[in-house]
Amino acid sequence: MLILPLQSPRLILRDFVADDREPYGRLRGGLAFGRHYAAAETSPAFSAQLLERFIGQQQSPRRAWQLAVIRRDDGRLIGSVGLRLTLSDGVASFGAELAEAAWGQGYAEEAARLLLDAGFNHLGVNRVEADTAEGNASALRLAGRLGFVAAPARDGRVSLALSLGMLGAQSEWRMLGASSSLRRIDGGWRLLTADQPGFYFGNALLLDHAPEPGSRREWERRIAAAFADYPAIRHRVLQWPVEKSAGLDAHQEWLSAGYRYDETIVLLMTGETLRPAPLSPSLTIRPLTSDEDWAQWQRLFLDTREAEHLEEDYLTFLAGHERRYRQLEAEGKGHTWGVFDGRALLSCAGLFLQPGLGCVQQVATAEHVRRLGLASQLLIHMAQWGLQRAPRLLVAADAHYHALQLYRQLGFVDAGREASLCWWSGRA
Repeated sequence: MLILPLQSPRLILRDFVADDREPYGRLRGGLAFGRHYAAAETSPAFSAQLLERFIGQQQSPRRAWQLAVIRRDDGRLIGSVGLRLTLSDGVASFGAELAEAAWGQGYAEEAARLLLDAGFNHLGVNRVEADTAEGNASALRLAGRLGFVAAPARDGRVSLALSLGMLGAQSEWRMLGASSSLRRIDGGWRLLTADQPGFYFGNALLLDHAPEPGSRREWERRIAAAFADYPAIRHRVLQWPVEKSAGLDAHQEWLSAGYRYDETIVLLMTGETLRPAPLSPSLTIRPLTSDEDWAQWQRLFLDTREAEHLEEDYLTFLAGHERRYRQLEAEGKGHTWGVFDGRALLSCAGLFLQPGLGCVQQVATAEHVRRLGLASQLLIHMAQWGLQRAPRLLVAADAHYHALQLYRQLGFVDAGREASLCWWSGRA
C-alpha cells in the first residue's frame, strides 16, 4: 500500500482533488502537449472526465494510482504520473504527462522514478508496462532513461516494459520484506537492506546486463555512491542475468582485483513436474519450533560454511536470516523445516510463500549423514506442502553446487541463470 504523498527533492506526488480541475485542464490544453493525442482528448470536457476517473480510482480496494505532480517550491500542478495494476499478478501499467512549461527540466523523470520505486517496493509490482506513439521521441527517451525496454513498433505504437529481469534475485528481494528497498539507478537497481549491512546479496547492484569490459573502476565508483549513506556496508556485489555462461575469462579484470565470480541456476517446480516418492516413516520431519532447534540450525550452517567466511561475520549473517525466517513464520508465510533424529537436527531447509510462488531457502545437511537421502526426503515433504499453497516453487543454486542434480531429479526445471561478482575485505 502506498502512503501518500510521495516526496522527492523538487516534487510532491499526491491524489487529485476536485479543485485540480481547472489547472489540470490548462496543462493538457497546450498545442505541443496534444500533438500525440486526438484533438478531443485534450479538450476541457475530456480532461474533466479524466480527473473524475482519477478521483474515483481512490476508493478501496485500490488498484490505480494516478497522482498529481506538484512542484514543491510554488505548489503548482505541473503534470500527472500513474500506475495501474493489471489482471496479471505483479504487473502494472504506467503513464506520465507534463505541462509544456515544465518540459526539459527533469521533472518527468524525477516523478516517474519516485512512483516506480514506490510501486516496486510497496505494491508488489515486479513488471511495469507502457506504450507510446512511435513518433513521441521525448517519451521514448524518458523510457530509455528509466530502464524500459522497447519492443518493435506496431501500428504506430511502441510497447515498453521495465522489470528486474532476474527471478532468483527478485525472489530473494521479496523474501527480505519491508526491511529492504529497491531503487532504480542507471543501468540497473540498487537493493538495500540497511538492517543487515553484512548480507552481501541483500545490499547489491542488480544490473540489466553484464558489466562491460574495462568498467570495473566505474562500477566501483557507482557502488560507493549508491551506498554512501551506509558506511557499515563494506562489500561490493554486482548481479545480472545471463543467457549463456561467459566463464571466468570474461571477468579477469575483476578476478585479479580479488572479486569472486559465481553463476546461479534458478529452477522451478510445479505439480506437473514434481516426482513424488514415499517418505520414510523412520524420519521425523517438522518445522523448527524452539530456541534449541534454531541453535542447532545455526551450528549446522556454521559447520558447513565455506572457509573464506569468518565465523564472526557468518554468525551475524545467520542471525539476520533467523530473525527474518521466524518473522515470516509468525506471519503465516511458511516454515524452516528440519529432519530430526530424536532431538538432533540432521538436515534443514526453508520454504516461504510469496504471491504465486514458494521459495526454497538455505538447504543444508550435516556432513556425517550426507548421501543418505535426507535432503531428498525433506524437499519432497516441503514440495508437497508448498504446492498445495502456491502454483510454483523456486530454488536457486550455485551452478557447481553438488545438490543441483538432486533438485532436477525431484522435478525442479531450469528456468534461468544469474551471475554475480562479489568482493569483501580479505579477498584481495
